[in-house]
Amino acid sequence: MKAKLVKKTTEAKGTVSFFFEPERQTSFLPGQYYYFTLPKLDYPDSRGATRHFTIASSPTESKIFQITTRIREESGYKKTLNALPIGSELEIEGPNGTLILDEKTISQEPKTNHIFLVGGIGITPFRSFIKYNVDRGLKIPMFLIYSNNNAEFVYKKELDQIAKANDYIKIAYFDSSHSGHLDEKRIKDLVPSAYLLSSTWWLVGPPPFIDAMEVALEKLKIESNQIRSEKFTGY
Repeated sequence: MKAKLVKKTTEAKGTVSFFFEPERQTSFLPGQYYYFTLPKLDYPDSRGATRHFTIASSPTESKIFQITTRIREESGYKKTLNALPIGSELEIEGPNGTLILDEKTISQEPKTNHIFLVGGIGITPFRSFIKYNVDRGLKIPMFLIYSNNNAEFVYKKELDQIAKANDYIKIAYFDSSHSGHLDEKRIKDLVPSAYLLSSTWWLVGPPPFIDAMEVALEKLKIESNQIRSEKFTGY
């Protein structure tokens, strides 16, 4: 179906949110993604005119949904997307994806703590998770550990406001340009020992980040069945 671009905002240097209104009501779960096909490419791109983006908004929000991405000079798709005038229409297809916040499953284990290890623009599904958790009044304990290669953390102001108002949401920001890369020692310093082995761990970010976090969690003796991960490639 078609979706109309209705708003665009800059989240950080080189990072932009796009807000779309689909032609009819859609239904998706937190963490799912849609395929977006541009009407044409204004800049050449060998990968073509279609990409998939995780929906950063929550199903509890309005009909309009949000995606957020980094605009890279080498991506003709991203440059074309960023240049679209408000009112432009794209084709969307979905939703897809299995790295989701399943309310029915999670409600059966209400005391489980959920720890999000996030690299860069991998924050997008967790904005949806956190907003859904708060809006639905689920009060699921969530701890976001957000690693970035600079101090411009996407959604920081909004996330801080949510955490301040809801004590079951905790956030730690980690600027690797100053602190070095996130590793098992830093994770152990951030996460109380009581939660290390009893939590569900969610890993989203670029492949090198995911690989490093999997190694770190292995060193911390976290079982593989406690880990859910998704690599963001080509963004």
